[in-house]
Amino acid sequence: MSNYAMDVDVAKVGCLVPKMDDVKKELLVSMNELYARGLKTSCQWSSDLLLSLEVGNNPKPLAKKIEGYKRPKIIRSCLTSVPKNMSVSKPTDLYSIDQLPIAYHEMELYLHARTCYNAKEYQRASFWLKNCYSKIPLFLKMYSDYLAADSNIKNIGSEATPSMFKEYRNFLDYLSQLLESIRQQKKGDGYLTYLLGVVYVKLEQYEAAVNMLVESINEVPLNWHAWMQLGDLIVDRVKLSKLELPNHWMKNFFYCQKYLDLQLNEQMLGMTQYLFNCGFSDSIFLQSRVAVCYHNKRYIEIAVQKFQELIEIEPCRLENMDTYSNLLYVQHQRVELAYLAQRAVKIDKYRVETCCILGNYYSLHGEHQKAMRYFHRALKLNPLYLAAWTLLGQEYMELKNSNDAIQSYSKALEINKYEYRAWYGLGQTYEILGMFKHSLHFFKQAQLLRPFDSRMIIAVGNVYEKLGNVDMAFQSYLKGRAMGDDEKLGLIYLAKLYVVINRPDDAAKMFLEYIEEHGIDEQTRDHSYAYMFLANYYLTRMNIDQAFHYAQKCLNYAETKEEAKALLKTIVHERIFMEIDNLIKCTSIDEKKSKDYEKEEMPRQLEMLSLTQKAEGNQNEDDDDNKDDDDNKDDDSDEEEYLCNSISRYMILVDPSELDSVSK
Repeated sequence: MSNYAMDVDVAKVGCLVPKMDDVKKELLVSMNELYARGLKTSCQWSSDLLLSLEVGNNPKPLAKKIEGYKRPKIIRSCLTSVPKNMSVSKPTDLYSIDQLPIAYHEMELYLHARTCYNAKEYQRASFWLKNCYSKIPLFLKMYSDYLAADSNIKNIGSEATPSMFKEYRNFLDYLSQLLESIRQQKKGDGYLTYLLGVVYVKLEQYEAAVNMLVESINEVPLNWHAWMQLGDLIVDRVKLSKLELPNHWMKNFFYCQKYLDLQLNEQMLGMTQYLFNCGFSDSIFLQSRVAVCYHNKRYIEIAVQKFQELIEIEPCRLENMDTYSNLLYVQHQRVELAYLAQRAVKIDKYRVETCCILGNYYSLHGEHQKAMRYFHRALKLNPLYLAAWTLLGQEYMELKNSNDAIQSYSKALEINKYEYRAWYGLGQTYEILGMFKHSLHFFKQAQLLRPFDSRMIIAVGNVYEKLGNVDMAFQSYLKGRAMGDDEKLGLIYLAKLYVVINRPDDAAKMFLEYIEEHGIDEQTRDHSYAYMFLANYYLTRMNIDQAFHYAQKCLNYAETKEEAKALLKTIVHERIFMEIDNLIKCTSIDEKKSKDYEKEEMPRQLEMLSLTQKAEGNQNEDDDDNKDDDDNKDDDSDEEEYLCNSISRYMILVDPSELDSVSK
């Protein structure tokens, strides 16, 4: 156990990593074999690991802790017991021609064929290797045949005729039979078995493909191509748990990728932390997966920071930068997204990641036609590029093109039925179309894939409410609130539901909590709705001050401005009548305190009011004798002004000191 760095229990799913010098030797041998067979992606992936190893006379410091993951105690013995006199590999150890197991008379043909292969002239490469039978030239020939047929059918695309597809499938059948014959005669190796698994995938014989890929991994465990092809076939957690993999340290990296694909983010962080502690802390592959993991967990700020660190480490790297552009798009960071787009164009204008970044850039600026153009370009470069199909569906929704949006999301699900964004997009599309039962189905599928994502849960509740199922909507909103309410919609939906079911007190509590939590952003329609409800709520309960306060808030929103003006007039009238009632009530209290009220003269206030009214009456009679039109003028006076004048006159007649004494 002293030779391993453990910080998580990986025995059940992964494999303990040996000493770093042993890992380095394996990687050097494997890179030689991978490069000789033209498996460039696996070779590049292995070189990334080789670059990140903590070996040699100057060991790297211990990996820092991943944010959001609590790391247990670490056994540091394996990190401190690094051999100082470790032998340095010779330049001939890597990509050495004379060490390749190729027959002497086939060497020149192989070298020429590999130069053709590197230039993507696959048919030429296959032609020069037609009479070679050593394992490496044989693999390169068959792999070139496969790539030539596959690239040809992809380049033709929609213009391909049924006869072309039939010819392509016949070729795949022939190639699979040839590879199976070589395997049965035991003349092949793990790389030819891997190619057989790839051909079975194209023939849609998935069970046989899984068996061949697992067999290949057992023979050559450092072929990352085989691991990734196998990962594409393992699309749920049950299949992953039943998979029987070799007990090799490469299995840890495979689980890192699959945990990320299956949204098992905590498990992914735990496995990554273990690999960091083992010595792969500088692996760009692992660091990029951590950044994507934080993106999935919606830790936006941390994810942006991780992607910025990746750019500083390797500025010309475009892998996963499309995910980074999604983060910048969500945060409306136009300057940063513009800088990223400019840098991506300079690196490689025709990479799918560059097209996706440019699409997000134009979409953020409202130029949806240009955005769609770049997403279509990405799909021409790679028809199976999942992100482009999903983002294209969103652009169609922006342009109110529901039919094409549905087709784009459906295409994304054909590629990967576990793409929750496509399910969620279909739910939104059908909700806009008013087809709520269909919308509920798609939102539920998204929720199954993201059971702890509050957006999915609240979306399900919203559709339940529109279908009239108040109980299920209520439960969904409460569950969404418990899951964190990422989009800050749970409170407002819950408050509106209380309004619908006529529970105004609970609705008022929810609206007040919503305003308290999200009072910084007061420019949304939900804020105006909350303020208007609270103004009416407090007015019905005669809390004039609070009603006046929230009604004034409503004046700041265009959708409630006119209604707020009318409400303020009502509040002013209610305030006037309340003042009158208070004055009359105060007078009544004063009358009750006087024991001889009926015997004695009237209170001074009422007497003065009576005398004033008599004087006004006499004056009116005199005026009637001289001017016959005065009554008509009084009838035409404004009611509100008359009421205010009457109250003012009454207030003048009342002695303020007496009011104070009565109120006390």
